[in-house]
Amino acid sequence: MSVRQKKFIVLLSVIVFLGIMISAFTFKQQPASSSQEEKQAPSSEPVQEEKEVMIEGKENPYDQSQRNTKEDLQSTKEIATEFVRAFASFNGKNPSEHIEKAKPYMSGEMYQNYKNQKERGTLTYDKVVPETLQTTAVSNDNPDVIQWNIVMQGKVYDVEGKAQPEEDWYLVTLKKQDDGYKVVGVRVNLPN
Repeated sequence: MSVRQKKFIVLLSVIVFLGIMISAFTFKQQPASSSQEEKQAPSSEPVQEEKEVMIEGKENPYDQSQRNTKEDLQSTKEIATEFVRAFASFNGKNPSEHIEKAKPYMSGEMYQNYKNQKERGTLTYDKVVPETLQTTAVSNDNPDVIQWNIVMQGKVYDVEGKAQPEEDWYLVTLKKQDDGYKVVGVRVNLPN
């Protein structure tokens, strides 16, 4: 094949491809315009049904404020905040102290799991002192639990006593127990 024939075949291929793309685009546009005409039809019954479905569908399954009482949300928010205040305050000289401080807020099973896992400090991470805690709502589709995101800002001390600012994000999960809401899970610094 000559160079001229190859150029002709490439040009023809491009033209055919563009033709297919244009026809596919116009084919997709036609049903949308005809459905718009159907929506403008003066039929009152289908429109009323659509409005009822939209009102019923207004509940957001990820919004835990729609399925929990204000009292439950407020109390779990306070429990989550106090839990993080206790749980985040790590001391390398007494590595289980923060677990004991957080025990009143945890479920028995969670407490036992953390009690069995001994945490220890490192050369750069010997002590953590929380200073401020901010609570934000979480998208949560599990109706059995309430979750809160707690942003802890504080200081981390190394073994020499030098402090560095620290910000950690705690995703705290609470579940109703026999004696009220308890923390059943915590995840720290989750990736986005």
